Amino acid sequence: MIPTRMTWTAAVALAAAVVAGPTARADWKAELEAGWAAYKEGRIEVAEGLLKSALVQARTFGENDPRLAVTLHHLAWVYCAEGRCDEAEPLAKEVLAIAEKIVANDPKPMAEALNTLAAVYDEAGKPAMAQPLYVRCLAEVEKADGPESAGAAAAIDNLAAVDHALGQYDEAEALYKKALGIREKLAGADPLDLTATLHNLGQLYIDRKNYAAAEPLLKQALEINDAARPAGHPELAAALEALGWLYALSGRAAEAEPLLKRALALYEADLGKEHPHVARCAGELGRTCLVQGHQQEAESCCKQAVAILEKAQGDPLDLAVALDDYAAALKTAGRVNEAAALEARAASIRAGGK
Repeated sequence: MIPTRMTWTAAVALAAAVVAGPTARADWKAELEAGWAAYKEGRIEVAEGLLKSALVQARTFGENDPRLAVTLHHLAWVYCAEGRCDEAEPLAKEVLAIAEKIVANDPKPMAEALNTLAAVYDEAGKPAMAQPLYVRCLAEVEKADGPESAGAAAAIDNLAAVDHALGQYDEAEALYKKALGIREKLAGADPLDLTATLHNLGQLYIDRKNYAAAEPLLKQALEINDAARPAGHPELAAALEALGWLYALSGRAAEAEPLLKRALALYEADLGKEHPHVARCAGELGRTCLVQGHQQEAESCCKQAVAILEKAQGDPLDLAVALDDYAAALKTAGRVNEAAALEARAASIRAGGK
């Protein structure tokens, strides 16, 4: 799922007395804006360096300064994009704490602060913790912008995503459709604003095995991303992966393989070769290659997924799936004993072992 991102730009305008000299303010603003621009362009490592430097300046403005909050907010999103949710969480909590102290009666920055912390929990695989924050966020957005606004659509989409993750499929589907309906009616809306909802509703239909309903949504999301995103943007990779995996599940492995290969290359280039998204996509590509009899590629991809997930601090069940995928590839190559060892390890993980 792709969380819809809001930015706490409004908070900067709420800064009270200036507590630093003009040079410090200029340096902070330049680094903040350049870092956020790099993030939106998918240049995540560049964004991290700039925003960490901006944070050093922002800390000098005072512990409750809105400029500190907006810097923390942006850096939290960068850490999320890098899969470092444990580092993003305290930053997002600090943003919310500042908002509650200085802008508690202003719904827009409150909504954005709530959204950021909820998105961190969502990205970290903690939808039950994200859900009440997204409910609060939606209420604040509706107060600020109205129930038919772009902000409301974003908040509804995010709430739908956690309902989806919690297995509340009927509720999620209704919310996704509501968000999509709002977005489609907004005059002058950026087509990119549609992509998160199209992607997430398509994923819901995949989970329900309604592949025919998922395909046009994921195709549209990919077409918009391909036309409007920079060539290496991670959300373009996500759109490629989603449609590729749909084709794989639909028995169309030959159509799936080039999309998954392209997605994997983009993830590796942008997020690094050790990122969990790389592991997930490599596992999907491995299964797709195995179906087509591309034995060497299948083994290589499945082995790559296992190696990444063994180092990651994510859901151990993801490692169990990757081990089973690798075992399937080894079985096809006649390496039965090696495959059995991997299957035994996967079973132990599912039983609560390691």
